[in-house]
Amino acid sequence: MIGSQALRGESRMRCWLLVILSLGCGKGEGDAVGNSPPSTPGIELTPEQPNASDDLKVTVVDASVDPDGDNVEYKVEWMVDGELVEGANALTLDKAFTLRGERWSVVVTAFDGIQDGGRAGASVDILNATPTVENIRVSPTEPTISDTLTCTYDEPQDLDYDEIQELQAWAVNGEEVDARGPLTSDHFAKHDQVECLVYADDGVAPLEPHRSAVVTVLNTLPNVIGCSLATNNPPDNIPLEAVSEGFYDLDDDPEGYLYAWFINGMEVSSEATLSPSFMSPGDNVYVKCTAWDGEEAGNTVTSGQGTVIDG
Repeated sequence: MIGSQALRGESRMRCWLLVILSLGCGKGEGDAVGNSPPSTPGIELTPEQPNASDDLKVTVVDASVDPDGDNVEYKVEWMVDGELVEGANALTLDKAFTLRGERWSVVVTAFDGIQDGGRAGASVDILNATPTVENIRVSPTEPTISDTLTCTYDEPQDLDYDEIQELQAWAVNGEEVDARGPLTSDHFAKHDQVECLVYADDGVAPLEPHRSAVVTVLNTLPNVIGCSLATNNPPDNIPLEAVSEGFYDLDDDPEGYLYAWFINGMEVSSEATLSPSFMSPGDNVYVKCTAWDGEEAGNTVTSGQGTVIDG
């Protein structure tokens, strides 16, 4: 039989145990007992179709919520082909880590300072990086039919370290032409639009050309060799004509002229023929002829001088 003193001792021990247990139930002692974990965050991993030129970025689109009102942090883990990558624990993974063909996964865990909460994950596959070609330039930038065009460009680059086969070609008015290297006027004419094309083939990506800026072939100015008066002693009652001594235009534009007629040193007319109304016997007369292709004026030549006679 247990005495009353022993019973009182046992009762006090139970009370102490209850006190100790109750002290251990509160937060702040490094114990998860009584703590509620934070909810699972919503995340987005971009880009959806990355290649070796892209950083992988995680965005928390739905923040984790802690029922106890604690501040929530996020633990980030990156894995490549299922293997944890040590030291990669930021929301952005630098592109230097990735290679074509790898599968990268990320797990983001909510943490309230005491215990882990919900975990969210996402994965992407690293695709082929298309080769790049920079600084494709056509020279000259304002060509005419008399120019031969050349193309320069930087060495093609491939972030996947593929061996690149390259080819330089040309397009005129959007259509590729059968020409390699310098491009002569056999393949273009005035007002044509010319591009340099550079193909960089990595053996994986669909083959599409890299293009230069478009250059437009400009008009070539026409030339007149000379002009003269139809007669050096024009009668004052007959219109006077100017006679061309030759015309050429590299664009094969039709022959044309602009005229300036002078009587005694004064310009009096711009017509193709000089009207008798401007002429009197004894007047000094000459004409300036300017080559004209319907678009721009070329050079100007001056005829010899004549003397108007009584008609």
